[in-house]
Amino acid sequence: MSVKDKIQASAISLFNEKGFSSVTMRQLAEALQMSPGNLTYHYKTKKSLIELIYKKMHEEASNYIVTEGYITLHDFELMMERFHGLMKRYRFFFNEVVHIIRQFPEVKKMYEASNLIRFEQGRKLINYYVESGRMKPESLFVDYNKLVHNIWMISAFWSSQDQVITTPTYQVNQTTPVAMVMQLIIPHLTEKGLEEYQQIKKFVK
Repeated sequence: MSVKDKIQASAISLFNEKGFSSVTMRQLAEALQMSPGNLTYHYKTKKSLIELIYKKMHEEASNYIVTEGYITLHDFELMMERFHGLMKRYRFFFNEVVHIIRQFPEVKKMYEASNLIRFEQGRKLINYYVESGRMKPESLFVDYNKLVHNIWMISAFWSSQDQVITTPTYQVNQTTPVAMVMQLIIPHLTEKGLEEYQQIKKFVK
């Protein structure tokens, strides 16, 4: 592992532990047991560091959504689970996404562009499920573009809501974002889609 990779890995760990906005470059240098000057030789500013970390995160997530071949609803769940794993690895980003994109316009630009691509991929996937008879067609009261956006909101802001709603007696959110997303999808399944999904879930269990 190169020095730059070690710095990135240590930064991600420290950001996850203490929060991105709370960590200074000096604190990161101390965690790495190197001088601040040595750290800034590799990454001059926190801005350059977060931009590279975001690019790494984006590359990891670039092939999560599959839109070719025969794709079951369980395959969709697996895509969501992989993304949930990425959210855990980079939880600092999703915990403070609004703060980060306000402070770093280049990250905002990259993040918005990648989300627009995911919206297109998600809509293509839903069109495939409709065409294959597993999801109902759109209607006057059903807009699948909005469904795709709702799925994104659950995924992107799951960490935030998990920190906001912590009352022990409230257990609706004591699940995963994948399970919550499926609550949005299932009502739109046809009999064929629901039967296939139930059969696969039995097999997977």
